[in-house]
Amino acid sequence: MTMEIPAKDTQSQGGHSLPPVLGSLPHTPPEQMEPACAALRGLAAALRSHGVEAQEDGVRGLVAAGPPTRVQNALLRPHRGHLWWWIRWPLPEDVPPMPSGVPISPATRTSDAVRRIVDALSRSVEDI
Repeated sequence: MTMEIPAKDTQSQGGHSLPPVLGSLPHTPPEQMEPACAALRGLAAALRSHGVEAQEDGVRGLVAAGPPTRVQNALLRPHRGHLWWWIRWPLPEDVPPMPSGVPISPATRTSDAVRRIVDALSRSVEDI
């Protein structure tokens, strides 16, 4: 798996640095906004079809998946010149989180993202 550290133009969210949200920067091309909205809706629908609670957040560019006690956020961010889904894997408390999470799949490969999110939700911290 390839991991990339985001550029300096990141924003802090929850004490961790994340790549900028699509649409939060003035240079985001309008033609990328509709694909981003479609990707958010598509991932949420695909997760629901697998029995996973999912809620879209177009402002932050994420889909919150799983029960309220164990939410896994899938973040839609730029990576390698395209939109990708990013997540942070659940980690034991004594292990610091990756600063920006990891890219899990291109936004166009919804089924790959769903498989990885469902896998992350099924793991307990002890499994890692």
